[in-house]
Amino acid sequence: MFLLTVLGALLLLFLLLGGGLALFWKAKRKTIVRRTGIAYLLAVPLLLLGVAPFLIARFVVRAGTRPPDLKLKDTPADFGIPFEEVQLEAADGLRLRGWWIAPTQKNAVVLLSHGLFRTRIEMLSRAVALAKTGYGALLYDSRNHGASQKGLVSLGFYETQDVLGGMAYIQRRCGSSGSPPVKTVLMGVSMGAVATLRAAGETSGYAALILDSPFASIRETITDHSWLFFKLPRFTFPPLFLFWFQRLAGFDVDQVNSHTALARVQPVPMLMITSEGDRRMRAEVARQLFDESRSPVKKIEVFGRDVGHGAAARLHPKEYAALLAGFLEQTLR
Repeated sequence: MFLLTVLGALLLLFLLLGGGLALFWKAKRKTIVRRTGIAYLLAVPLLLLGVAPFLIARFVVRAGTRPPDLKLKDTPADFGIPFEEVQLEAADGLRLRGWWIAPTQKNAVVLLSHGLFRTRIEMLSRAVALAKTGYGALLYDSRNHGASQKGLVSLGFYETQDVLGGMAYIQRRCGSSGSPPVKTVLMGVSMGAVATLRAAGETSGYAALILDSPFASIRETITDHSWLFFKLPRFTFPPLFLFWFQRLAGFDVDQVNSHTALARVQPVPMLMITSEGDRRMRAEVARQLFDESRSPVKKIEVFGRDVGHGAAARLHPKEYAALLAGFLEQTLR
């Protein structure tokens, strides 16, 4: 639909331009119509294979929170959960804004990382469910999202630094506050899940992993999304988009690969969450990652076809909350 709309708008523009010239210059009407048609046929591949990949890559690199999410004003206090507004630093120094929920009955804090175009509010219902069972939580706005500092968006590469910064904040905050030490659990959704997985592959000091709707790699997800959203051929648009994306973002996209990151992860308990209704990050991806995991304790939960991308917590809140509580109770005792 998107592609047809763009081509239709371009055709209308050429028809108006060519038709206007033909009416004004009647003596060369046939020549004008012919040249207008040729110009349109040349403009279509130029737009699709030249201008569009650059503009979309530029849009992604500068992506922020989508307007509907910016209107959301909920906080943990709206659900009866005490919290604190905090500022933390990503591992590369970028300033991030977040919410700190102190643990009460459990000796663990869950670091929650949201997806592309969202804010920490995407993770709020999950944090509330955890807090009600006694766990602490740190929710933050990823770089260039919400109230955090501007920065390049990379679909997981630079966002890894946000996760590492969150882990450091939890360690500083809880390092001397209790005995035994407070455990850190890493959790992310979509892009946040991939950044979480990459961070877990670069460090230690975490007790468990919870990954909701991760994608396999930037290359694979761009190829899938090119057809899913724009109906653009998989063999033409993705390489051109990735060409510009790498240059605008300044990193090699092959460094964002969940399979590679998973091979470096510590063998801690892992919970994988996906759904059959996720057209963007297919359940097959989560199943493959689950099979590859070396964790001696691992669980995968596959929601049904009624659940879209990352929507299990919203559509099935009780089941989702019970899933998190049950997994952590089993693995962190």
